[in-house]
Amino acid sequence: MWSPRPCQFRPLGFGFLVLALASLLSPSGARARDAPATPPAIRVGTLKFGTVDWELDVMARHGIDRAHGFALEQVDYAGKDGAAVALQGGAVDVILTDWLWVAKRRAMGGDFTFVPHSHLTGGLMVRKDSGIGGLADLKGRKIGIGGGPVDKSWILLRAYALKTAGFDPARDSTPVFAAPPLLNETLKRGGVPAALNFWQYNARLPEAEFTELIKIEDVLPALGLSADLPLLGWVFSDRWASAHPELGKAYLAAAAEARRLLATSPEEWRAIQPLTQAEDAPMLERLRRAYAAGIMTGEPAGTAGLAVQAQRMIDLLVRLGDRDDAPADGKLPPGTFFAGFGS
Repeated sequence: MWSPRPCQFRPLGFGFLVLALASLLSPSGARARDAPATPPAIRVGTLKFGTVDWELDVMARHGIDRAHGFALEQVDYAGKDGAAVALQGGAVDVILTDWLWVAKRRAMGGDFTFVPHSHLTGGLMVRKDSGIGGLADLKGRKIGIGGGPVDKSWILLRAYALKTAGFDPARDSTPVFAAPPLLNETLKRGGVPAALNFWQYNARLPEAEFTELIKIEDVLPALGLSADLPLLGWVFSDRWASAHPELGKAYLAAAAEARRLLATSPEEWRAIQPLTQAEDAPMLERLRRAYAAGIMTGEPAGTAGLAVQAQRMIDLLVRLGDRDDAPADGKLPPGTFFAGFGS
């Protein structure tokens, strides 16, 4: 007579349990299916050792890019031209450059467009022992210029001197053109008594020996321009913006968040001190203050308002000889300033 045998349960081996857990956590398991996909990358071309590196470091270190749904991919170039060529060739999606570059490329048929990042900053630094106490004292003196004869700040300083003091430093002074780092060293050694340079180099000069005689942002209103007129901005193509509107919005939001954090947090400056190459705490603090001075205040005037201001600046540049950086016809092309992604 048949009788059922009692069921016999064999204990599960440890290896079986490991495999079961692995299946749950593997790419084919439920947990992996719930994990977010790798976010799309945004390639940003930057000037190696440039100040924009500071902001992108903040963005990446705090995961601001991923919080906004993209992965920052920073691509360094040795010079400004390298980043511009990369953008034109499609090797990167975004760069930081000036709107005059955008205007000239649009006049030549390009589709690049500009979103304001920071306004024009910098100024004329003088040695405290130079005897230069005002603009008129520059007549007959050497003036160092951190760039070439068509440097924007130099053009603006010339226009300001012509309007307020009745002389042109290009004719009535002795301009000495040099790369910004070399110019700083020349000023320190006494090779020139005054130098017009970018904010990050002026901030590296010790306050005990140098003073800022003229701020470029103070010059602008006297020339009929807004003191907050942007110069540098995020630049990308209309084609990229149309193809990736959500990515474009995300990048601009993340960049603004990183910039606000850097502007308000002393701890962030201590974290980026190696990137700034600040020699000591006082120099780092001067860099922080100068950086904050360049931040756009309030909302931009809108593309129409910016276009009016930009055209005035183009007129000024052309009148004083900077035709190389202006559109060939001297007119600001429509679309130079990005109209936005819409709703």
